[in-house]
Amino acid sequence: MTDPTAASSALEALAAVTAALPAAEDRAGQREMTELVAASIERGRHLVVQAGTGTGKTLAYLVPAITSGKRTVVATATKALQDQLATKDLPFLAAELAELGHDIDWAVLKGRSNYVCLQRLREMSQPSTGQLELEELSATNKLEIKKIAEWAGTTETGDQAEMEWSPSDQAWRAVSVGSDECPGGDRCPMGQECFAESARRRAQASDVIVVNTYLYGLHVGSGGAILPEHDVVVFDEAHVLEDTMSDTVGVDISPGRFVTVSATIRRFLDDTQLVGSIADLAPLLREVFGRYLNQRLPTPLPSDITDSLEDARLRLTRVGEAVESIQTDIDDAKQRKLRAQKMIARSMEAVEAALTAGDDKVPFVSGAPQSPRLEVAPLDVGPVLGANVWNDHTAILTSATVPSSLAARVGLPDDRTHTADVGSPFDYEHQAMLYCAMHMPQPRSPKFRDQV
Repeated sequence: MTDPTAASSALEALAAVTAALPAAEDRAGQREMTELVAASIERGRHLVVQAGTGTGKTLAYLVPAITSGKRTVVATATKALQDQLATKDLPFLAAELAELGHDIDWAVLKGRSNYVCLQRLREMSQPSTGQLELEELSATNKLEIKKIAEWAGTTETGDQAEMEWSPSDQAWRAVSVGSDECPGGDRCPMGQECFAESARRRAQASDVIVVNTYLYGLHVGSGGAILPEHDVVVFDEAHVLEDTMSDTVGVDISPGRFVTVSATIRRFLDDTQLVGSIADLAPLLREVFGRYLNQRLPTPLPSDITDSLEDARLRLTRVGEAVESIQTDIDDAKQRKLRAQKMIARSMEAVEAALTAGDDKVPFVSGAPQSPRLEVAPLDVGPVLGANVWNDHTAILTSATVPSSLAARVGLPDDRTHTADVGSPFDYEHQAMLYCAMHMPQPRSPKFRDQV
């Protein structure tokens, strides 16, 4: 039974905010979903709810989450929905609900590589090592990095998405770092000024935190090390949850990983043979992985893949020992060393996980002939989600279309999960038409555009 206090508070707030919309209308499905979400949060039960297009599901889960007073993480599958929440829905709700006594703070948190790295910019500006790095880039990339550096001095967030122009991938990679290499704010001289760390601090102080589902998967895979503690998690566009979690809690080994490691260490490790041994892993693994392109593999892995991974482990061990032995008092050099050590450690972890994959894992090779990658995914994401999400949080899973098997496939406990379908305000059966243009050329045909 729905808790009357929680539900009435949420419905009252929903009525107030929808009345403030330019085209206010009563939506039965939205009210029903709001009531269901309020009850689930109040009682600590999970909810899987299908809400068809036009229901207004974002307000239907945001309003009861806010009125509950519990910290909520909203994980979206697409950037478009993330932007809608950040630029439209949450600013609107913050203003309207404040009049009802519900003051909220909210934040958007992205992966580290989305923020410009001030430490990398500082390193690039140094007359010695920085100039060597710049010499390896094209003239266009150098100009882009100069523009990024100027922008970094004015931006409040450091978020690439807020730039008025789009830098090339090469330029952005030169001035950003991923989670696999960043040593963390506590070990970086720019930690207090760091844009990524500032975003995490804002999230820590917020009531509603918006992330993408991939980042939430990394949070799950890290044992809860990325996001602040929270009571409620909403998975919007939940139909992709299983695949996303499989990708993020699994292992991914690409030849390009070792090109990146080699490029990082060669700037301060004066041993061309060792550095070259890591770079040489890329063509070796590309050739071996390519033999099994688009194939599911057995466990243990085929002997040629096992041999190549054991070779990679040996080479990484040797270069790791060499990096560890480097002594320096220069801050920038220390940071390069820390980043290299973290990248080597993460690569070692991935190789070890692939080598020890058992029957509960599914290894396969994906990608293209020139860029094959070995992936090792869990056979069942339920156990890891149970241990890191379902046992400790209230989860709301919603989408316009929800497969009937979703709850079972992601391991939601039967005794704590309610499923519902609140329908759609659109009468597709009587107000929609499907037109099949049989006379049209195929989309790849050069005549297609003219016909359209």
